[in-house]
Amino acid sequence: MLSFHLPEMDLRIPILLALILPAPLIAEETEAPRPPSKQVVLKALQWMQSSESKRRQAAYRSVHLLGKGAMPSFRKALRRALQYHERRLADALSSRNQGGNPYHELVTITDDLKAERIRIMPLMMKDWKKDSSEIDKLRLEFERLEDLYQKAANLAVADTTNLDKQIKDVIDALVEIHDQLARFEGQTKEEAEELSAEERKQAALKESFDGDSYMKAAKVLGQVRSEVASLASANQHNEESSWASGPQKNFAQIISYERVVMGLSPLRLESKLSEAATGHSQDMKTLSFFSHTSPVPGKKSFTDRARRASYRGAAVGECIAAGYGNAAAAYRGWFYSDGHRHIMLSRRANVLGIGLAGSHWTFMPGWQ
Repeated sequence: MLSFHLPEMDLRIPILLALILPAPLIAEETEAPRPPSKQVVLKALQWMQSSESKRRQAAYRSVHLLGKGAMPSFRKALRRALQYHERRLADALSSRNQGGNPYHELVTITDDLKAERIRIMPLMMKDWKKDSSEIDKLRLEFERLEDLYQKAANLAVADTTNLDKQIKDVIDALVEIHDQLARFEGQTKEEAEELSAEERKQAALKESFDGDSYMKAAKVLGQVRSEVASLASANQHNEESSWASGPQKNFAQIISYERVVMGLSPLRLESKLSEAATGHSQDMKTLSFFSHTSPVPGKKSFTDRARRASYRGAAVGECIAAGYGNAAAAYRGWFYSDGHRHIMLSRRANVLGIGLAGSHWTFMPGWQ
C-alpha cells in the first residue's frame, strides 16, 4: 500500500486518497510515469471543489505525491476547479446564494454620484450675479445629488458580514488554485514567497471577471464608508465641543453635511477660529458696522482677527451676515450669495470658526 504523512490535517483524507489509488501506480522507479486513473482524478477534483480548505489542501498535496505522471491530469482538474469556484463567486455576487448584495447596486449609484458631483460643482462655483431663480435651480440640483448620496450611504452601512464571509471563502479557494497553477507556469518557490497575501489575492481575482468586479466594488464600498465615517467623526467632534453653543453646533452640522454630499471634507469646529468669528460679530453689533474690515485696532482683516485669537492654522476666508435668527437661515443666506457660497464650498478648508452676537453671524473656514 502507498502511504504518506500530511501534517496538521485530518488523516482520513490522505488515507482515502491512498485507498483509491490503483495498483499499477505503485511501480518501479524505472518505469515511465503513468497517469492516474479517472477515479483518482475525479476524487481529487471533487475535493478541489470543496468549500472546506482542508479537503482542497489534501487534494493538492496528495496529487503532487503521485508523481510526474499525474501532473497533466492535475492541471486539467485545477482548471475545472477554478471554473467551479468562479461560478460560486458569481452566484454570491449576484445574490443567488444570499438575500441581497449591496456591492452591485452601490457601484452603479456611486458612479452616478461621482458624475453628478463633477457636473454640479462648477455650477456651484459659478457667479450667478445673485440671481435667485438660478440659485433655486442649484438647490434642486443639490437635492437630486443628496438623494444619490443618501442611497449610497444607506447601502454602505448595510451589514455585509455574511456575504463578505461567503465571498472570502470563495476567494481563498481561487487564490489556492491560482497558486497551484502558477507552479505550472514556472513560478519558483522563492518567487511565490516574495508575494504578499494581498498581491496573491489580486492576481487571482484579476483573472476572473467577477473577481475583478468584486475588487472594484469593495474599493467603492470602502470609499463611501470612509465618507460616511468622516462625517460621523466630524459631527461627534462638533457635538462634544463643550465650549460651542447650540447655534454654532447646528451651523457646523449643516455645512459639514452639505459639503460631504458635494464630495468635500466635513468641517470641525475650531475654538480659536470661532473666538475670532464671535469677536467680529460682537464688534459689528456693538460698534454698529457691517464689514469685513474692522475699525478695531489689530483686528482689521479676518487674518488679523484669526492671528489675534491665537489660531495657528490658515484662515481661508470669511462670511458675514446680519438679520438671521438661526443657523439654517444664515447658511441659506450665504448659499444664495455667490461669493459666500464659494467660500463655504472651499476645498482648502477642514475646520471652521463660527460666531454670532444677536443676529450678526461670522463664518471663518480654515485649514489645519
